[in-house]
Amino acid sequence: MKDATVRRLQALEEEYAFEVNAAVGEDRDDLVAALVDEYPDAALQILRGDAA
Repeated sequence: MKDATVRRLQALEEEYAFEVNAAVGEDRDDLVAALVDEYPDAALQILRGDAA
C-alpha cells in the first residue's frame, strides 16, 4: 500500500474518531450510528483511489 494511501486512511480514522467522540459527548447516538455506517465506505473510497 502506498504511503499516501496509508496517510489518508490514518487521517480518516482520526477524523472519524474525533467526530464519534464528540457525538458520544453530546449523547448523540444517532450521529454515532451514522458515522459508524459511513466509515467503511469512506475508507473503501480511499483504497480505490476515488477520494481526493
